[in-house]
Amino acid sequence: MSAATPEQRRPAVLSGVAVPALDAEALFDVTVEDGVFTRIEPSGTRRGDEPELWPGYTETHAHIALPANFDDTAEDPRIIALQYLYHGVTHVVDMFGYPMVADAWEAGRAASDLPYPELVHCGYAVTAMTNAAGLSGHGVEFPTPVYMLAVEADLDQALRNNAERGATFLKVMFTDGTEQPGSKVRFSRLSERVLRFTARIAAERGITAVIDCNTLEETRWAYDCGFRLFAHTVRDRTLGDAEWKDLAGARFVSTLSGLRPMVMTADDFLAAYGREGFAETQDVRNLDAVRGLEQPYGITYGLQETRTGALGDMRRNALAALREGNLLVGTDSGNTGAYHGYSLLGELDLLRGDDPSLADALRHQATVGGRRYFDELRGESGAAHPISVGAPATYNLHAPGRPLSALPTATVVRGTPIDRQAVARAIAGLRAAAAAGTTTHDTKEGAAL
Repeated sequence: MSAATPEQRRPAVLSGVAVPALDAEALFDVTVEDGVFTRIEPSGTRRGDEPELWPGYTETHAHIALPANFDDTAEDPRIIALQYLYHGVTHVVDMFGYPMVADAWEAGRAASDLPYPELVHCGYAVTAMTNAAGLSGHGVEFPTPVYMLAVEADLDQALRNNAERGATFLKVMFTDGTEQPGSKVRFSRLSERVLRFTARIAAERGITAVIDCNTLEETRWAYDCGFRLFAHTVRDRTLGDAEWKDLAGARFVSTLSGLRPMVMTADDFLAAYGREGFAETQDVRNLDAVRGLEQPYGITYGLQETRTGALGDMRRNALAALREGNLLVGTDSGNTGAYHGYSLLGELDLLRGDDPSLADALRHQATVGGRRYFDELRGESGAAHPISVGAPATYNLHAPGRPLSALPTATVVRGTPIDRQAVARAIAGLRAAAAAGTTTHDTKEGAAL
């Protein structure tokens, strides 16, 4: 870790702030020095209008290498890092790691005057060797490589190579791509034998495994084989009490933002992309793309009904998981229309719906719960509470009563306050350099922008 900056070394005192993750009723005085919390002391009782201090947001299901733009272009990882930073997202789980992308992220961090979010990734995901016809596996259906599994030695090689590339968890691609009963099978699936040895070997190595499932059948199968972390909520039905009992201890990631663009109209898109922060961080040509839509993609591809039904089931199952403390807030960002940083705040609004009573629980899971998950994936499950003396001072301040999708009023990363205007200028500078054909090293983020 680099030496503390003068800004980090200067003590900062926050007097009379609410810290709901510690006590919903109390006020606290908080001191930050050298980039860490050095004092967190109760100082009174809340009235309800005080600023709220929460940990930074954690994006628990990102795809940094995939193209979120409607013209099928992928953003520079340096831009993605700043998009997250702008929206108060300070920790990112990349579910389709691709070491070359992680390398670009780290190179950007080293050259940047702005602090980056922290990142964990899975290296390359693992998937089926062949499809049902014995021809090609899940991996060839994606734009970059994955490891294909047939025998235990294949997994051993994948785990070893991923660890050498800096991966700290395993992503298992299992789903066959169906969404509702009777809908089309799109992908191949791992066999039960491969699923079982994958779960067993990962556990023996102390590696956390996250599995990608769609349906209840797939989820039950993976659960019975030993998996407990699921990259999506079940999307082919709303689970009942008996089904939840059968899945005791399982945790699920919400990914409504990644699926919803399939069923949205042009007006829906423009409303969703009309919040603060879109124009400052995203490619505004996407607005022209959605204005020209004549009908949702779901209608164009004959999937509107199944995708709409899937979204409803996913949300209801996510809220059931939230009630048990087993929901992780993610987005599947990198899917078309699911933008890095921006979509996480939108995900919170999609989950909340019209029920204001869900706000604190959702923010808690997107911050404290997400950070615990992030630490678990990097092998530090016993890490201290993110708001505790000695912990890095990485947090957001929020004005109470604002929508969950509103930008934090302030973001601080390891003691450094973030200037959103500087972040926006850095993003614009990187885009301008790319448009002019300059190399990735010709523009230093935050410098002279």
